Amino acid sequence: MRTVEADALELVESGPVGDRAFHVREADGEIALTMRNPRLVQVVPTWNAPDQALALAFPDGRRIAAPVAHGEAVSTAFYDGRPVPGHIVEGPFAAALSEHLGRAVQLVANDAGVVGGDDHPVTLMSHGSLAAVSEALDGTVVDGRRFRMTIAIEGARAWEEDGWAGREVAIGTATLRVAVPTERCVVTMRDPDDGHGDLPILRALARLRGKRDVAFGVWCDVAAPGTVRVGDAVTPG
Repeated sequence: MRTVEADALELVESGPVGDRAFHVREADGEIALTMRNPRLVQVVPTWNAPDQALALAFPDGRRIAAPVAHGEAVSTAFYDGRPVPGHIVEGPFAAALSEHLGRAVQLVANDAGVVGGDDHPVTLMSHGSLAAVSEALDGTVVDGRRFRMTIAIEGARAWEEDGWAGREVAIGTATLRVAVPTERCVVTMRDPDDGHGDLPILRALARLRGKRDVAFGVWCDVAAPGTVRVGDAVTPG
């Protein structure tokens, strides 16, 4: 759904607490990919984990809110083929999402400890790399939300984060271990507010990095849990 900013994140081994705690499931048991359901980004979620309360705001002004009630246990096939366990969320959410998307879907609460929908629990990008992509698009200002990054940092040169692979990076009271650059897909070419295709992001990345390289940002694991706040210093080891 819509990427939502946070002033602080509590990072645990499985990623930021509350991040990607849910997923949308197709009728065939596979995850509802954003590239097939671009209208998903029009839905703004608010998740109150302590109260177990979820709200979804739709572009037509509707707001669906209710406590999260777990129903049937299911396993959803994610984009990389791995099965992700969870429970169907009962209540009004599935019907509202199905109406918005024009197809039958379910909302699923991930089981505890599940690592979202990605290869690693945290992603990191620099504003320097984002500026390089904007420059490659003739100065078009590229919204960083296209890349759905967990953490964005200032003060690093373009692609500097790529060189941190295998190293630890301290941010706030947490420590990340950088894995590899993050390969990108066509979702980055869609507007992060309404989902329509508008910018050739992958073409720009290929021009900048090489024909077969469309990576942006880096995957990270959580080496030491802790809290990350806006404005915290970032210290590569």
